[in-house]
Amino acid sequence: MNTLIVDDDRYIIQALQEKIDWEDLGIETVFSAYNMRQAQGIIKEHHIDLLISDIEMPQGSGLQLLAWIRQENYHLQAIFLTNYADFNYAQKAIELQSFEYFLKPIEFDKLELIIRKVLKRIKQEAFQQKSHSLIEDSFWFDYLRKSTLQREAEFLFEAASKKVSVSKDEKLLPAVITLDLLEQDTAIENHSWSKLLRETLVTATAELTSLSLVTSFKIDNYSDKYFCLLKTSPAEFSKLQVSVLHDLVTDKLNKTNQFVVGELSSMENILVNTHQIYHFIQDFCGHNDQLYFISKNSYPLPDHEVLKLNFSNFLTSSSESLEELIQKEIGRYEKKDVIAMTILKSLRPDLIQKIGIYLDQKEILAHKLFQNPKHDFLIQRSYNSIEAFVRYVSYYIQTAKDQVDFLESKQSIAQLLLDYIDRHYTEEINRKTLAEHFFLSPDYLARLFKKETGDTLINYLTEKRVARGKELLLETETPVYLIASQIGYDNYSYFSKVFKKTTGMSPIDFRNEGKPS
Repeated sequence: MNTLIVDDDRYIIQALQEKIDWEDLGIETVFSAYNMRQAQGIIKEHHIDLLISDIEMPQGSGLQLLAWIRQENYHLQAIFLTNYADFNYAQKAIELQSFEYFLKPIEFDKLELIIRKVLKRIKQEAFQQKSHSLIEDSFWFDYLRKSTLQREAEFLFEAASKKVSVSKDEKLLPAVITLDLLEQDTAIENHSWSKLLRETLVTATAELTSLSLVTSFKIDNYSDKYFCLLKTSPAEFSKLQVSVLHDLVTDKLNKTNQFVVGELSSMENILVNTHQIYHFIQDFCGHNDQLYFISKNSYPLPDHEVLKLNFSNFLTSSSESLEELIQKEIGRYEKKDVIAMTILKSLRPDLIQKIGIYLDQKEILAHKLFQNPKHDFLIQRSYNSIEAFVRYVSYYIQTAKDQVDFLESKQSIAQLLLDYIDRHYTEEINRKTLAEHFFLSPDYLARLFKKETGDTLINYLTEKRVARGKELLLETETPVYLIASQIGYDNYSYFSKVFKKTTGMSPIDFRNEGKPS
């Protein structure tokens, strides 16, 4: 906690700084000012918990300073020092909610007791404020995360019982923020985006005069979508303020994001207007870095359309122009900077099916090719924005193209297999796992290998393991069952059977025969 001492008498300030044990009281920093203007500057720059001020000062009294503090909504406790037991001073101090009115000359031990009392109250109020904030957060989360209209009567009753309200001069403003995150942004060791966004909104709204944050939380069943509830004064509110907030969030997070903003709401219609926003994000897909203001019927659903795209054009396009081509094709269905979600949801399964057929014709295992974290990340966010959808479609097509190009290149698949087996023969690999690693069907992979080497995959793998087994049997005293596990066999009996079939003798006989007599 921090304290500010204000007095035009430098000796009084010095005495207070030296004779009060501030460290023992838990005060981190004691600021000082000699007039009202200096005090205002310090309060603007630093968080102050306790003000100790003289009343009579030539450039603005302590009472005028506290009146300014209350007007500017700075929350702090105040103790006044004065040479005069003036009733008017005392009455004004009470009106301004000062904690204590203390007469000079200062008795420091008594003043310290008063400071302890005021610090105790500060802590109690902070605890109560935090408790109420948690109750309020829980209340809004419970009712706004799903915004069930049938609970309206229950909502108003609970709001009254938990003292959650807005003044007659204030309105609520619901919004949904969608962050455009990269795969590395969501790593486990990275920060919580929900917490970071909340802190950013608090900081950003503090820079604006007409907006403040009530609550924010992540929306269930969506990736990187967050609901936030703002409070504003209708007299001061403008869409420009929301636009500035959007820019501030973008700058502070260094992430593009989309704002979907509902209508100014009272407690009586906040559920309806929140419900309206949720319908919008379910029914429409908009652009990244875009601000949407929605109201009833502002975005009517279009007649049912099926998105028809020519996949052959995409498959023959260059990597550099693929995203641009997809964006252009999908853009034909865009109206008022959004695309109906039904259109996009008709494309994705069609894309997966057609690319699957294309890969199957090449004997490539599509379900294995796309079984990776990058695919999972992109598909989970593919409906977050038009750009995210284009990104996913582009990735899906480009990955398929790259795999086909790889197979049709002059690079030897057999040599890649030989290199892979030489590095991994001690692991649990077989024809099926090798095929999955190269995203090919097992039969096709076996044919390719036999065509280039004249040998079968299993024969080569077996010979590699047995050759290493021979070395270990002759050069070490390692038990045979351990050697079996070290070269990729988890079954000792099966290893013995394979070894005997290959060499004509059991592993033990081979070891005994190889030892010098």
